[in-house]
Amino acid sequence: MVAIIVSVVLLAVIAPRVRQTFLNIERTEVERNVERARAVLDAELAGLESTSHDWAAWDDTAAFIAGRGQDYVERNLAADTFINLRLNALAYYNLSGELVFSEGFDLVKGEGKALSQTQIAALNEVGRAGRAADDVSSRAGLMSSTGQVALVAVHPILGDAHEPPVLGTLVLLRAVNSGEIARLAAQVQFPVQVLTLGEAQDVPALAPLLSRQESATAFVASADIETILGYSMLGDLDGSPIAVLRVDTPRETYKAGVAALRFMVGAILGLLVILSSGFLIFVNSRVLTRTSCLTADVTRIAKSTDVTARVAVTGKDELADLGADINGMLASIEESRTALVRSERRYRNLFESSRDPIYITSEDGRFIDANHALVDLFGYTREEIMTMTASEVYVHPEDRDAFRDAIHEKAFVASYPVTLKRKDGTHLRCLLTSIMESPSGAAPRVYQGIIRDVTELLRNQEKLSFLATHDPLTGLLTRGALDDILRLEIARAMRNLERLAVFYLDLDRFKEVNDTHGHAVGDRVLQEVSVRLRDALRASDTIARLGGDEFVVLLPGIDNPKDVEIAAEKVLRALRDSFAIEDDGSLGLSASIGIAVYPDDADNSTHLLQNADAAMYVAKTEGRDAWRRYVRRPHGPSRS
Repeated sequence: MVAIIVSVVLLAVIAPRVRQTFLNIERTEVERNVERARAVLDAELAGLESTSHDWAAWDDTAAFIAGRGQDYVERNLAADTFINLRLNALAYYNLSGELVFSEGFDLVKGEGKALSQTQIAALNEVGRAGRAADDVSSRAGLMSSTGQVALVAVHPILGDAHEPPVLGTLVLLRAVNSGEIARLAAQVQFPVQVLTLGEAQDVPALAPLLSRQESATAFVASADIETILGYSMLGDLDGSPIAVLRVDTPRETYKAGVAALRFMVGAILGLLVILSSGFLIFVNSRVLTRTSCLTADVTRIAKSTDVTARVAVTGKDELADLGADINGMLASIEESRTALVRSERRYRNLFESSRDPIYITSEDGRFIDANHALVDLFGYTREEIMTMTASEVYVHPEDRDAFRDAIHEKAFVASYPVTLKRKDGTHLRCLLTSIMESPSGAAPRVYQGIIRDVTELLRNQEKLSFLATHDPLTGLLTRGALDDILRLEIARAMRNLERLAVFYLDLDRFKEVNDTHGHAVGDRVLQEVSVRLRDALRASDTIARLGGDEFVVLLPGIDNPKDVEIAAEKVLRALRDSFAIEDDGSLGLSASIGIAVYPDDADNSTHLLQNADAAMYVAKTEGRDAWRRYVRRPHGPSRS
């Protein structure tokens, strides 16, 4: 009876403390969920700011702000751009704060829409903020747009080098609508809402949070026992309060704690009532002695740290089961230790025999371990590697800092491109796959990774890419590449109201060169022809070899038709000079050129080439070593 009374008194004291403990655990859980939601929102802002950097620090954007990239919007700001970047609006401003271009987009309908004056005014407020020509800083935060909270990133417009002077400002806006809320909730794994300050003022429990005007988190229990709500103040670009983040957390921890407490109280009281009468007898006769022996065995094993030892087990009751469990635990520890040794041996064998370079470094870049493949890759001895830091094998040491920033975002990177160097100075283009680990849950952290040398692979890819569009003999463009460039040049000439001339050039009696001197000499002559064409023409002109001895030249930006004739004569003169061949000999060549001009002679690439080809045949039939302009006549082209 005394034990029951004491137990009831203890439960009366302990139960409120246990209940309060579960409330504290629940509060901590809600704080963690709110912090997670804020972290996800911060990650979205960081991603939007990174996107603004990609678009603002770009030569094409700089040219557009300077008024030179007339086709910038058509090429870059299509519907797919807004959909892929999840943008609802963007705006470009020059350095004077004048709005150069703005565009809105309805992500639900997948189509553009005009911005209202209110939306433009909201964008102007951040886009027209004063900025010095050398201020390259960017900002990201929240703003209010037409009564709705939105993510906004503001970035100075620069060239690819990301260096002053600043030419203007780019503003990107992503509305925090139902779709974005759903994405945020999916990442947090709990229901999430973003309330405007007006909506938050309608929640009486948020009065203390709103009065403090700070980002501290407030917690308010709902009217039922199912959910507890967590709130956190969100700031705008300047840190001023603009919205409240709300996270709904089910009260599973609290309910489980209350249920467990009730069960514990009932179980203890029931057990005390049932066992109190025989407890003392049982303890004296069956428990104390055996417990003392069991304790002595455990103490002995703990002091010796011998996991092969076992405790003595007698009887068939709980103490015997406990002894058996202790022996089972010791057996498991022994088995785990043995397995750990085998695993360490297998890991070491795999580590050392891997054909891929593998490394382990500390957070400051010091090498902790490296396999044979890594030693072979860099050409150092293992002893030299272990005295070095990772920065020493980077061609650009600052790339090491960029790698650390990248791996800190997700604790891993996959196929991260870097340029490293061997001991002999050879540059290696590599891909890093690495993870970041904190063995104790905190610092010091280590990086474990694999290096893949893709130098030769990339070199072959670049070579294949070049051969896909260039003639392997002369290095000039192929017919396929010419077709693409001709269409682009026609589009540019149409846009700029310019003329585009097409030369169709065929070498006269070139077959006789191959028949008389052989194809090797013919190939050298074709290579020399390509060199002379480059020297005779402008850098902006395009030259292609169609095959055999046929060439096509594109001359864009023609203002005066006489310029076409001058260029044709210059090409003919360049090809009339004799060509040196083997045995100190030489041979003379000439060419026939057909000319068609856009838009005078044709308005598409197919007809331009056909008409230039037809004009070339007129030059051939009328004596060769001449140019002829295409003339639209009933019986075909003739000389002009």
